Amino acid sequence: MSWNAKKRAVLVPFDFSEASKGALEVARGFVERASSVSVLHVVSPPLPTTPGIVWGTYDEEELKARALRSLREALVAAGCADFDAHVAMGRPAEEIAELARDEATELIVIPSHSRRGMERWLLGSVAERVVRLAPCPVLVLRDGPG
Repeated sequence: MSWNAKKRAVLVPFDFSEASKGALEVARGFVERASSVSVLHVVSPPLPTTPGIVWGTYDEEELKARALRSLREALVAAGCADFDAHVAMGRPAEEIAELARDEATELIVIPSHSRRGMERWLLGSVAERVVRLAPCPVLVLRDGPG
């Protein structure tokens, strides 16, 4: 099968950025049916409790439910209401790779935010880690001219 042949399952990690909205359109081009595209937003858990500092408690299910509502609204606004919306909580690259395995994803379409220098070192590169962990090919979309 050619790399650009129509896919049965495509995954788009989504962080509400303009780059991830663009990835939705790219993913649409790889499938025959919109329902073949899964969109995943990963919620990072709140900071852990530090001795002497109380960050408060959180309800994981409520955080995920709010994120899912926001994701569905964003998909409707982008004209992608038929895409399959998912929300997970954890480390983004690991959650992306796990869903790709679970859904027998044939292609992951992920934007790169082109962070450089200290910012990349501090934040790491989710796209780079996804490439390393993914069970399938990964199309990394470059964010603007470099």
